[in-house]
Amino acid sequence: MPRNDFKFDAALPHPIKWTVSENSYDDDGKYPRQISIAIPVNSIPAFCDYLMSLGDTKEKIKTGKVWDFERKEEVEVDVVWMNGKGKEGQYGDFGNINPQKTEAQRESLQQSKFDQEVPF
Repeated sequence: MPRNDFKFDAALPHPIKWTVSENSYDDDGKYPRQISIAIPVNSIPAFCDYLMSLGDTKEKIKTGKVWDFERKEEVEVDVVWMNGKGKEGQYGDFGNINPQKTEAQRESLQQSKFDQEVPF
């Protein structure tokens, strides 16, 4: 049940759109699906800021496995997770990613507003 007092504070001016569909470049059946991500140009600076803020927030950093191309094996590294909402459509799965601002981003915004108000 949604909270009535919750105000979503979007980290991006426009959301990132993602789709999962058939991989037209897969010849051998090894990777039959692909994800495509459309990042609005005006959201790039805010997205970078969001990612940097996540990396600076200890509580958001988890251990995860990713592929190491040089070693040709999975390795454990520190990761941050982003989630987005999605659904099935005529051409595959699709959805949007527009995370909530981090606490550090909100504090930075408040500080910049304060700095603009100070006349000296």
